[in-house]
Amino acid sequence: MHKSREKILRRPFSIFSFSDDKFSVLVKNVGRGTEAITEINKGNKVDILYPLGKGFNDDLDSDKTLFVAGGMGIAGLYSFLCKKKKQNIIIGDRKGEFKDVIKYLGINCLYVSESGKNDKKGKVTDFLDMFDFNTLLACGSQQMLKALKSKTQNKRYLVLYEEIMACGVGLCDGCAVKYEDNSFRKVCTDGPLLDGNRIIYD
Repeated sequence: MHKSREKILRRPFSIFSFSDDKFSVLVKNVGRGTEAITEINKGNKVDILYPLGKGFNDDLDSDKTLFVAGGMGIAGLYSFLCKKKKQNIIIGDRKGEFKDVIKYLGINCLYVSESGKNDKKGKVTDFLDMFDFNTLLACGSQQMLKALKSKTQNKRYLVLYEEIMACGVGLCDGCAVKYEDNSFRKVCTDGPLLDGNRIIYD
């Protein structure tokens, strides 16, 4: 966090894009912590702990993988989405607030909003049958991830799980996610890629 601001806990972010000497994150201003981040200027020093968790398997970038992003879930999946030429991507945008961002990024996708104005109207789960896939990789709200689980019982379902973190190194259990067998996975050390069919969603 920017040193001139009061001390607050770090905020976890997906790495949006990266190169040899820099990386970027996509930030939505929703409170005190993210507001402080949006006020950082070039030359300011920030305290960053990264990378957290584990990497992804190469087989996820496949023609048989359906990518589903909800809202800010675009950030977690962008490293896949920016390379896709085939339209096996669904992006759900409940309020229609990310349409310009998606257009700017040049993501070739099926864009879905609940308002339906100039777009497909509905929820991402309404359009799964349009695609031939054996793996679904999703990032978004727990509500969306839970709804997708009910539609993917016979599919490989993986989620890039996002959760509030405190320590980021597996000590505090603040990002622990409960599985159906009553075991837990910590997003900061075991994630962010988790088995979406085994998670108990709140």
